Amino acid sequence: MMHHVLILDDEADVRAAIRLQLKGTDFEILEAENFEQAMKLLQQNVISTDVIICDVRMPGVDGVEAVQNFQREYPNTPVIVLTGFPDVDLAVDFMKKQDVTDYLTKPVDKDKLVAAVEKAAQERRMFG
Repeated sequence: MMHHVLILDDEADVRAAIRLQLKGTDFEILEAENFEQAMKLLQQNVISTDVIICDVRMPGVDGVEAVQNFQREYPNTPVIVLTGFPDVDLAVDFMKKQDVTDYLTKPVDKDKLVAAVEKAAQERRMFG
């Protein structure tokens, strides 16, 4: 069964690296370079997105605001936060207040990424 993962990151090379790491898994990848593009993909997509991977630092709408919007509009879709600038306070905030599924740092380890996405997709199946 195919699962759909939306990667929201303003850096094309990061999106490409994640796509490569998830290659050969049961995940089909959608990519967006900004929040507006991500929302458009989510709204247009006939198939439901199982997991959203969202960068923290982006121009325009940042990751915190994006995650809040995703959780309001798509409350059953798990969000994994990805950052190149690890911040313990921000991580705690995301995990507790924002209720994100996981908080990963770049460059993300392939096994950690695949495990996090699989776990999030399973949560989606159980609760979605």
